Amino acid sequence: MSETSTPYTPASTSTTVAGNETVSLADEIKKYDMAKLIEYLQGQEDLGLSEMAIKILEEEEIDGRAFLKMTEQRFRDYGMKGGPAVKLVEFAKECKDKKLRAFSSYRSLKVMV
Repeated sequence: MSETSTPYTPASTSTTVAGNETVSLADEIKKYDMAKLIEYLQGQEDLGLSEMAIKILEEEEIDGRAFLKMTEQRFRDYGMKGGPAVKLVEFAKECKDKKLRAFSSYRSLKVMV
């Protein structure tokens, strides 16, 4: 009997810490509809997205799940300038790596550092 009887799946981006699930920021972004994604991206001051870049996200109906799968070339194909395309793709990669802890893991801490 083979030890690899189940199909290979990549390591999950979520882990369990002291019984509380830790999820990636990407897991949260996947849930965003187009309007919520755009609102979130506009709140990221370091992205500095132009109205044109926001309009492309709206016209192409990019929601959270689609955003995380975007490539620089796909943004460019939609008519986005190179700068915003690079920034958005890099930001999506950062979101995939960034972990969020469940709120319950913070409640018992007296001081959050």
